[in-house]
Amino acid sequence: MPQDVQSPTTRYANADGIFASCGAPYVAYRRPHPPAVVDYLANQWGRATLRPSILDLGCGPGTLSLDLAERGASVTAADVSEEMLAAGRGWAQTRNITSVTWKRADAIEAAALAKDTGLFHGVTIADAFHWMDRPQVLVALDQAVRPGGFVAVVGYRAPGTQREWWHPLLEQLRLRWLGSVNLAGPATAYVEPAGGHEEALRRSAFSQVSVLRTDYRQTYTLEELVGLQRTYAYSSPATLGDRLAPFEEELRRTLTAVRPDGVFEADLQAAVIVGRRPAEAT
Repeated sequence: MPQDVQSPTTRYANADGIFASCGAPYVAYRRPHPPAVVDYLANQWGRATLRPSILDLGCGPGTLSLDLAERGASVTAADVSEEMLAAGRGWAQTRNITSVTWKRADAIEAAALAKDTGLFHGVTIADAFHWMDRPQVLVALDQAVRPGGFVAVVGYRAPGTQREWWHPLLEQLRLRWLGSVNLAGPATAYVEPAGGHEEALRRSAFSQVSVLRTDYRQTYTLEELVGLQRTYAYSSPATLGDRLAPFEEELRRTLTAVRPDGVFEADLQAAVIVGRRPAEAT
């Protein structure tokens, strides 16, 4: 059973193990962010510098870090998981990207990272803010972001919008195999943060908020969708253990029954929430 339930404002004691075993699957099966999202982020640093310095917090294997680097940013990619960072280094090498510096660091250590690199033009947090102590992280970022800079919270699904149509099927399977749909890796309960990300930004130094929402379509084959489940803390190989093979076997049967052609499509809406200090907003 899940243990170590914590309040929404505390960090997970095992933060570096939440995504154990997810590094390689993340690179293989997680989709990149829609081009409109990356374009919007690239527009945030404007023309103030030819190579802006961007901190990507909770970077995983660099799903967003590498795309921003390809847009001309010098990226510091920070994560608590050495496994994720190792996967990112390998992925960067495959893509011949050299402008990303990989740092093993807790999100709240952002200010300390800025002492090594100089203040950042901006910070991105992609599909990871819900794992963090958001108020403390934002206080730290106020010391790490230069005047005129920004904090951008990126989500593959905008708050309040519909999930993929197959999501309820996967929830039922996780309930059957794990007894919970809310796990933060092996033996740890997920803690739902209080309030939305936009609200958290509005209560911080970065309270001047703008939001992009953009529609896009996501498509998976059966094996891609099965593999995608290995990238989540609640259904990773480490979390499922010796139940992984039978879980995936039942997952294939369930999904094939509803889509025999093996094509899974969903229309989604991504969101980027950008916060700036009010006196500096343009």
